[in-house]
Amino acid sequence: MIVGAFAVYFANLVGERYGVLLALPGFFILVFLFAFARNTLFYLIILFRSVMDPILDATKLGSFGLGAVINALVIAIALIAIFDKPNPVRKVLNETWLPFFVISLVALVIAPSFINALKTYLALLSYASVFALAITLIRNEEDYGRWISAVFLSSLIPVFFGFYDAALGGFASSNGFRINSTFNHPNILAFYLVLMISVGFYFYKAKVSFIPAWLRKSLPIYILIMFSLLLMTKTRSAWVACFVFFSVYAIIYERKYLVFIGLSLVGALMIPEIRDRVLDLSQGNEVVNYSKLNSYAWRKLIWEDGLNWMSPSHYFFGYGLESFRLYSVNFFSMAGGTQSGAHSVFVQLFFETGVFGLSAFIWLHLRVAMLLIPFYKTNKLMIFSGWMFLLEFAFYSYADNMLSYLSFNWYLWFVLGAVYAVNLSKHEKLILDSAKSD
Repeated sequence: MIVGAFAVYFANLVGERYGVLLALPGFFILVFLFAFARNTLFYLIILFRSVMDPILDATKLGSFGLGAVINALVIAIALIAIFDKPNPVRKVLNETWLPFFVISLVALVIAPSFINALKTYLALLSYASVFALAITLIRNEEDYGRWISAVFLSSLIPVFFGFYDAALGGFASSNGFRINSTFNHPNILAFYLVLMISVGFYFYKAKVSFIPAWLRKSLPIYILIMFSLLLMTKTRSAWVACFVFFSVYAIIYERKYLVFIGLSLVGALMIPEIRDRVLDLSQGNEVVNYSKLNSYAWRKLIWEDGLNWMSPSHYFFGYGLESFRLYSVNFFSMAGGTQSGAHSVFVQLFFETGVFGLSAFIWLHLRVAMLLIPFYKTNKLMIFSGWMFLLEFAFYSYADNMLSYLSFNWYLWFVLGAVYAVNLSKHEKLILDSAKSD
């Protein structure tokens, strides 16, 4: 009776917003799966999170929707997995994420807008939760194959929908034609595609056993399809990251690939829109007004204005989470009454969490990279890929709001956790076999 009465009230509240109306049964389904099949729920999230942004946005009532419910459930699943039984994840989290979370908690307390800061803090917690779940769920190569296949399969709908998006005219942008597929912005799609291209390339070169041989042989075609979509995002930082990934791989492992990389680069620059997008950085560098600034010059201006506005007394702990966007109206010379993000994780964290928070964030990524070092000799290509993912994220973070891109961060941190987990299991197995032989 209570649920029925609430349903009537809820229906009157949302009116004709059918996405919000469907959020109620969606909520009960999620809770049911959490109660009785947590791993299945998380598997479905990994499989379909790449296509859920438009759906979750449609379920929002104010700033709350099913997306917040899913985030909370992922954090809850991770907490249960972490404390369920002894496992290596607690030690890993203490060495990587914990210092950043402690400093971020201080930044949450002093934040000028507690609700916005709390949402950001919970998003960061969800990134660590996904990382932790990968470590707890993957205990052998069979587990790795099942979960990493789900990550790669998550690209199918965004890839095919990307061409549909292109046919409809793409994303409305001042930079001309761009596509965003199932994501909220072309940049998120671009970063996601670089990750999927890299994972697919690893599958192809490593000849992984969990992908049939006939399917593995078709991976280069699928990678080229994703690469064509990557070009249509017009995200220059993702282009550079993809170019660096394959160039470094070619230099270290197979130099014959340098020829293909060079030809691909020349071919891409022969496309007028790609060439214009690259040449755009050579003009509009003088600060006259927003319309005459290229995107990089605009970023440098907001960085300079924000850092110059900071008081030295806030250099250590910053102004609190989500304070950059809030205070940008005060310090940004081209704000025009509109709040703007930092478009740089490093500037944002220095402004919001101070030098301690920024240092903890850098340490987090360096420590994850260090954890992979012992496994390099036994699995060179996978560990190389993991290091490149971290390097790419650092490059993206220089000039984009990467901490806000939840779906991409989930896939990135799950892949990094999976890389660590499967190699740790192999390493422990080798030690155990060696002990038995002795």
